[in-house]
Amino acid sequence: MAESEELFLLDFKPSPFSARVKIALAEKGLRYESREEDLANKSPLLLETNPVYKLIPVLIHNGRPICESMIIVQYIDQVWNHKSPLLPSDPYRRADALFWADYVDKKIYFIGSTLCTSKGEAKEASRKDLIECFKILEGEIGDKSYFGGESFGYVDLIFIPFYSFFYAFETLGNFSMIEECPKIVDWAQRCLQKESVSKTLYDQLQFYDIADEQLTLLDWHPSPFTTRVRIALAEKGLNYESRQEDLSNKSSLLLEMNPVNKQIPVLIHNGRPICESMVIVQYIDEVWNHKSPLLPSDPYQRAHARFWADYIDKKVFPIGRLMWASKGEVKAASKKDLIECFKILEGELGDKPYFGGESFGYVDLSLIPFYSFFYTFETLGNLSIVEECPKIVDWAHRCLQKESVSKTLCDQRKFYEVLLEPICESLIIVQYIDEVWNHKSLFLPSDPYQRAHARFWADYVDKKIYPIGKMLWSCIGEVKEASKKDLIECFKILEGELGEKPYFEVRDSVS
Repeated sequence: MAESEELFLLDFKPSPFSARVKIALAEKGLRYESREEDLANKSPLLLETNPVYKLIPVLIHNGRPICESMIIVQYIDQVWNHKSPLLPSDPYRRADALFWADYVDKKIYFIGSTLCTSKGEAKEASRKDLIECFKILEGEIGDKSYFGGESFGYVDLIFIPFYSFFYAFETLGNFSMIEECPKIVDWAQRCLQKESVSKTLYDQLQFYDIADEQLTLLDWHPSPFTTRVRIALAEKGLNYESRQEDLSNKSSLLLEMNPVNKQIPVLIHNGRPICESMVIVQYIDEVWNHKSPLLPSDPYQRAHARFWADYIDKKVFPIGRLMWASKGEVKAASKKDLIECFKILEGELGDKPYFGGESFGYVDLSLIPFYSFFYTFETLGNLSIVEECPKIVDWAHRCLQKESVSKTLCDQRKFYEVLLEPICESLIIVQYIDEVWNHKSLFLPSDPYQRAHARFWADYVDKKIYPIGKMLWSCIGEVKEASKKDLIECFKILEGELGEKPYFEVRDSVS
């Protein structure tokens, strides 16, 4: 390559599409700089050079971007045509190669992805479709060494990155590649003898670890605690299913997965629950430790970060909630305490861009969800955070430049509206009070059956006592007599339910 040539590849190592480009560059003997992208927080360079799809790979050649893997490979083959031709020179054979590369592009990845992520009939159908695709490709390769004949070429290059998927296909699809498609396996082994391929492909078992992850988050969007988990998942580039919980009628899954506190968030990883937001964040950081570390590796710095995250957990939310829920002297005292907390945090932040230094980390992640509360703090506390704590506001704006944060936080005004949204109907209000202020004097039992039982009898009281009693005092004659009889019968039924107990149900105690 001439000295004037500058090649940059915006890359993501596990991607088969990036692998295509890297193999093509290796085949041509080209030097380039690989810039690994964080797909959860895409770089300004990626967004600038691929504004249409905002996807990797992007090859930047002397400042000019080329996007889409097959287009990039063709570009490389045309510009550096002095060695290792990838596409045939004959127009018909060239068209044939483009056809089969297009077939691979449209079939293997999409059917394979469905196989890896689906269940039941959809999984079985995609397994059948994938094997059929491989058999069609076996028919095309025939007895040739490579798809184009005796030398490695364009179709081979487009297809071989999916060799990294083979173990995931077999394990998640419950079939054997070598039994179903022996010619494809033999072809892949020949390709792997080429250094350009063997040094580029992503390890099958590592890819399987990515493909086999099943993550479900029991979530409630306005919660700062679930927000922490969503930011951590985004920082690591992890896909997950979010299940929104109705906190006034918690799902059986939540009660089963978090039987101790019965609170969101709960992260379910391959069927195993992890509870409490900061515990979950640490778990995510330890399991997916190959990118975007949240906690420092140094033991002292790690302990220091945990101290400040614990400080935030014990101070900001409890004091903030007290401020917006109280009046008079209590409100004024909690407002003073909240400002003091923020000033202490400003002292810890100092002149650093983030609490941990130059990069977004664990303490930032624990505090930034409370940015959604700032408007509520200011409005209900009659204060200006930018005047009282300007460093905290500046820090928050830096955090908001991260896509993982900006796309996750609940809007400040929407949170304020949620907080002030009216709750109607007495029994609904009582249940709401019990759910929100659940640290003491619980009204409803924690056991799901007992909870349903209590709701049944509360509904009975609601539907019987007042309507019949009202009828009794407002009527005369036979109607009064009948309603009197009905009311006494209601009370006797309730006496039967009360039995020898001092109260209708024994409430859970909270220390």
